[in-house]
Amino acid sequence: MFSMSTVMRNFEMSSQLQDMIRLVRSRQLAQALLISAKSDQQTDIVAKLARAMLCEETGGDNCRCRSCAAGVNSHPDYSECLPSPRTIGKEAVSAAVAGLASGPLWAPMKVVVFRPAEALSREAETFLLKHLEEPPPYVYYLLLTQNPEAIIATIRSRCQHWRFTAATADADGIDLWQQLQSEPLTTDRVEQAAYWVRQRYRQTQSLAWLRAWETVQDVYRQLEANGNEELARAQLLRVWPRR
Repeated sequence: MFSMSTVMRNFEMSSQLQDMIRLVRSRQLAQALLISAKSDQQTDIVAKLARAMLCEETGGDNCRCRSCAAGVNSHPDYSECLPSPRTIGKEAVSAAVAGLASGPLWAPMKVVVFRPAEALSREAETFLLKHLEEPPPYVYYLLLTQNPEAIIATIRSRCQHWRFTAATADADGIDLWQQLQSEPLTTDRVEQAAYWVRQRYRQTQSLAWLRAWETVQDVYRQLEANGNEELARAQLLRVWPRR
């Protein structure tokens, strides 16, 4: 049974993050990740992504394995390098890397977060660089930043780069409208539409966008129940504001 609370959580999660979590579960995500996102997005991204990385079972939203029950911040296989006070120095990075010498205590992987990565000193970047080249098979490095260009190119080149942006621009809406008309109406695409519609409603307080938001929820449930894709598409396009 698909609950409304699950629908709301999935709608609020960006499509990029869902893609990353799917890759974590299939063990196909790169071990060194450069994640560009606004500071108010970073905490949510880290919490959800690290939870999937540390999960000892299915990685689902309702998993209650030891790692998921403990939470990220109290997990023995999770650590963060934060500025002290303004930069992340070589000593902090060295200590974090030293903690990776042994394998995970609970989880299948260890997770180390550098946030914000642009706070790494040049000495710390140089030290971290050699560890990004050949990370232990049980480690994920997450470098979060608002300004990837501030990080040395050699680190950027060794990381898989993921950019998170709020889908609020008119151009994004035009692209999304075209996709909804002509491309497969997958649940991922409907989640992307839901995120965008919700942002538009918050910006405009328009009843038209509110109606679209409510319809997106209905369409999502229909697709989850293996409903007819074309009927769901017609329902969605009928209420989608054109201006």
